[in-house]
Amino acid sequence: MAIRNMRNLILSAAGKEFLAQGYSGARMQAIADKAGINKALLHYHFSSKEKLYHAVLRDQFASFIESLIELFLREEDFEPWLRRLIARLLREFSARPQFSRFIIWELNSQGKELPRIFAEVLAQSEEGTFLQRIDSRLRQYGLQSYPPQQFLMNILSLCIYPGMARPLLEQVMGKEVFSDPNFVGQREEEIFRLIKYGIFLRPGGEK
Repeated sequence: MAIRNMRNLILSAAGKEFLAQGYSGARMQAIADKAGINKALLHYHFSSKEKLYHAVLRDQFASFIESLIELFLREEDFEPWLRRLIARLLREFSARPQFSRFIIWELNSQGKELPRIFAEVLAQSEEGTFLQRIDSRLRQYGLQSYPPQQFLMNILSLCIYPGMARPLLEQVMGKEVFSDPNFVGQREEEIFRLIKYGIFLRPGGEK
């Protein structure tokens, strides 16, 4: 088997093990068993559980972060840009609950790997820091009075939390709300209105 195919097989098996057991509960032998290889071969590709876990995080998040940055830099009018950003975040985290679980584990363990991945992706371009990019985009729309930190916090909390709390929300609501496209569409519209009118009702935010 080609090295790339073997690496992908291991990352897939490791992702399942980390999701099921968490970092502390995951075992290299269990990962090797899931991948259908022996433990020696697993250690040949990844010498420690920590390195394998970091590789899984990169595999899960790097491409998503890249696409998110591209979206922030997309040249289009404010409203379609905001709608596209909300839909991307909400649907990605709703459809891929593993994102939320990895984030929770990183937060609980005070992990530094996700910020490192984010920084590595940002370093590939010369567009400035992420907050500088947000600030530039808001200024482009005449929203220089809106702090980029607040914009980022509002977007992330509104879009990511439903995915993180999905089991609880589904239990409370009594149905598989996230599999209902009408509900997801309604949620996107609600977040859009909250962000849009929260911006334009701020002092100096009227357009």
